[in-house]
Amino acid sequence: MSKRDSDLTRLLHAAAEATADEPVQAPFGFDTRVVAQWRAQRSESFGDSLNLARLCRRVTLGAIIVAACASAGAFWEFKENDDLDGSAANAYAMADSVIEAGAWQ
Repeated sequence: MSKRDSDLTRLLHAAAEATADEPVQAPFGFDTRVVAQWRAQRSESFGDSLNLARLCRRVTLGAIIVAACASAGAFWEFKENDDLDGSAANAYAMADSVIEAGAWQ
């Protein structure tokens, strides 16, 4: 039998002989210390949540700026396409009809 097996056997025998006569209670003042540490961590994590809120605000503002630029570009492009109703549109239509006629032959 190896040392590990003998230690395990001894540990299991000691656990089997143990009795639980007294109810297990937390040491005096333990709950007060836990609550105090929880409040301290909560106040520290409040700074982290402020940093997260600042990051979200910056990301939102950046997204709004990008959306505004994209909207302005799309509006400008649609406005440019309105100018195609003139002679340039006729030239595109003639070129398109020539390409289609050549494709069918």
